[in-house]
Amino acid sequence: MDIQKFVQRRKKRGISQVALCDGICTQSTLSKFESNGQIPSVLILGKLCQRLDLSIDDLAENGKSTQEPVHKTVLDEAELNLMAEKFPLVISQLRGVKEQELPNLQQRMQYYYLRGMLDTLTNNQTATTMFNFTQILDKLDEQHETVYSQLAYLGSGILYARKNELGNAEFFFTKVINYLRAQNDSVKLAKESTTTYLRLIMMLYYVAEYEALRERYPRSNHCLQMVTDFCARRHVTFFMPRTRLLQANNAIRGGGDPDHIADLLNDALVFARFNHNNVVELQAAALKKHFA
Repeated sequence: MDIQKFVQRRKKRGISQVALCDGICTQSTLSKFESNGQIPSVLILGKLCQRLDLSIDDLAENGKSTQEPVHKTVLDEAELNLMAEKFPLVISQLRGVKEQELPNLQQRMQYYYLRGMLDTLTNNQTATTMFNFTQILDKLDEQHETVYSQLAYLGSGILYARKNELGNAEFFFTKVINYLRAQNDSVKLAKESTTTYLRLIMMLYYVAEYEALRERYPRSNHCLQMVTDFCARRHVTFFMPRTRLLQANNAIRGGGDPDHIADLLNDALVFARFNHNNVVELQAAALKKHFA
């Protein structure tokens, strides 16, 4: 077993022994593994590896996978395209990925989350759509310790909302809302990776969409304002076309000021053109014409 690879990954990530073993094992157990080669139980070692985005197989001598960086790049690009609603690209990218070839747990969870979200957001809701989410919740992250469980909750909530099963949707969205509340720390947010930050924005947007569906417009608008603030901090623009469009729709349904609605629709059009979002551009233009 290539223990040095484990140690190097921990140090490269800047994770102390105390932080890595927190909630998994004692520091003594980890120290004995790193310094003396005393291998802990498979369960403990698997959890330690998971925190470092490794699998136990990755530590096998001469077992380095050349596919890992390739798969990671494809999955990360597919996720970014999913967030930007470039669904044909996501379909094409995921078509070339086989779950059984993914080298670690982290990538398998990312794969199932992307498959489930893609089916849900494109209304391709088959029997396997929920299966993708339950693979994470019931198998790969049984303790629901990773962000992929939260993303699976989000996808499940959207799926049930679009099937008009609002009781089930409320159950899952409540979990997502509670998670978002726990993450709303400006100091912590400033240190988050770009991927984590974008996932939080995505969650906020779909919560806003759900609250609008339930006609809870003040809650929806609060989430949309948070999306706007989050996007401004990191200069993210591709969430803004649909954010402004939903704000305009909320204002219309809530009997808002016509001038304010017109401003929101103008913003939606500008952001849509800038981000080449033809769907939002057409919707915003149609609404603007209706209220002209």
